[in-house]
Formats: sequence, structure tokens, C-alpha cells
Amino acid sequence: MSRAGDVPGVLHLTPVVAPEPEAEGSDWRRGRADGVVPEDYVQGSLAVDFRQDAYDSFFGPQATSTAELPEAGPWADRMLRAVLEVCAGSRPVEQLSRWMSGDVRDRVARRAQLARRRTVRHRPPRVRALLTCHPADGVCELSAVVVLDGRVRALAVRMSGVDGRWVITALELG
Repeated sequence: MSRAGDVPGVLHLTPVVAPEPEAEGSDWRRGRADGVVPEDYVQGSLAVDFRQDAYDSFFGPQATSTAELPEAGPWADRMLRAVLEVCAGSRPVEQLSRWMSGDVRDRVARRAQLARRRTVRHRPPRVRALLTCHPADGVCELSAVVVLDGRVRALAVRMSGVDGRWVITALELG
């Protein structure tokens, strides 16, 4: 049995003020009139890409002209043999990281990881033919016929002169 005095009173809800600090600018509230911060807002995180601004033209990587670089043909022949050894899984990719850009190094490392899983080993890789072309100063493009894993393949490479050395910036193995 309930008595009339035991009946609870009316429940009143009071909205809590948003704990976000007031800020200047029209984009903070994203146009909402009630002043509530949208749910997709995350305090303390900012998506900014500093890579473009981090490039320093004086202390950063310096382009090198073709005249100041070693001769492209013999250097590329030795380097391509080393890259093919990495692709075959018989050389660590870290040995060549100074002479390859980051994305090329990652692709070659993935290929080497897959090659190490195979149990069948073939003769060492070799470069059969190599053609060079200099489309611009400090840039060399190569096309090569190589033997890798017992198969004859085509290889296309782009090298750029950076800090007095050739750096492989693109590599496609057919």
C-alpha cells in the first residue's frame, strides 16, 4: 500500500553546459545555433601533414647534376644485380636502403619476404642487357633484361641524383 505522502515529486532535467572552452571563429560550432559541439569532434587531435613544410631547401636533400654523379651504366649494373639478389631473398634489403627511396625499398622488401618463403632456389640473378637514357639533368632511366628465379624478365628503373649519389626512385619488374 502506498500513501499519498510517498509519491515522488516531478523529475526536472537540467542540461549540462558543454565543457569545451569558448573559441573564436565561425567553424568551431559548425553553424549550430544551440552551441553543442558535434559528436565527431575530438579534442586534442589535428590532422596536419607537415611533410611538405619539413623540406628544407638548404639542409634537406640536394639535387645533384649528372656531371657530379658516377657514370650511370656501370653503377646501375652493379646496383641492379644487388636489387635482384634482394628480390631473390639472398641479400637483406637494409644493405641497399641508402640507394633506394622509401616506397621502392618497401616494395622490394615485400618481394624479398615472399621469395624467402619459397624453397626452390635457382641460379643467382643476372643482368643480361642494360640501356640507359638521361631525360633530364640528374635523372637516368634504365631498361634492362634480367634473369630472376630462372625466368627472363623486363626491368624499368628511374634514378635521380641526390646528395652526390644515384637514388632509385622508381622500379618496375615485369
